[in-house]
Amino acid sequence: MIRKSIALVCAIFICNQGFASTAIGESVWKDLRTSVNWLIDGSVEQFRTKNNLYYLGAGIPATWYAFEKDEDNLQSARKKGKAPRHIRLAGDFGVVLGFPVLQSSFYLYGRKYKNERAMQFAMEYLSSMYLAMAESGVLSFIQVHERPDKTNLSKWETGFRGNSSFPSGHVIPYYGLFFKTLQFYGPYWAIAPGVLSVWAAQQRVRSARHYTSDVVGSFFLMAFASEGVRKVAKYKDNHPFYKWAFEHEAALSLIRHEDAYGPAVVWNF
Repeated sequence: MIRKSIALVCAIFICNQGFASTAIGESVWKDLRTSVNWLIDGSVEQFRTKNNLYYLGAGIPATWYAFEKDEDNLQSARKKGKAPRHIRLAGDFGVVLGFPVLQSSFYLYGRKYKNERAMQFAMEYLSSMYLAMAESGVLSFIQVHERPDKTNLSKWETGFRGNSSFPSGHVIPYYGLFFKTLQFYGPYWAIAPGVLSVWAAQQRVRSARHYTSDVVGSFFLMAFASEGVRKVAKYKDNHPFYKWAFEHEAALSLIRHEDAYGPAVVWNF
């Protein structure tokens, strides 16, 4: 199944070089090929877009701190025992979100009612989510640390990744929904997926399926993928808040004050 999926992606890419610039909505098949191209192009663009510098600046210390606190947080979670039902449900639903259910629903809604924003949201969410999930799977073959509890793991937790639990792939669909909702519909609509993201991350730690660093690392992995896909998709009608906060290039440099040196980040408004 995995080989067939890879072959399908490669075939789409070969048959559709340069399709990322095509207007969306012409046909389902063309839009699917465009989404695949956004995924492939975004995998490179995420390392070139300057806006990811401040994600990197926040991600390195946050993930490092999470590594330092992994054992303490794990012991604390074990003492608390079983997570509340709503947290367990949020975590379990992450498997469902790993399939393109929401993306398909938004896309079909957009096609039916000629809502380009809904179609663009669905396509960017699809591309960025699977980009981050693929990267999570690849990174898991680098042995950082094994899962805290390796018993009773489902095939969804073991079949598409290596032995390392870093980073978590389970929470990426929630993180992707948060970032793309923020981009297209603004901070108020992003509250719900943000809360669900926190619950899903808590469930992974409370169930000893992942360490805190695993879910923190996935957050910034998804942030990188989201920005990379946004840049290659070149959509111009994002939510005003997102435009104000994120659609301004950042420049990183070094400053000196007397005998002290430090980083300087400048946003071009």
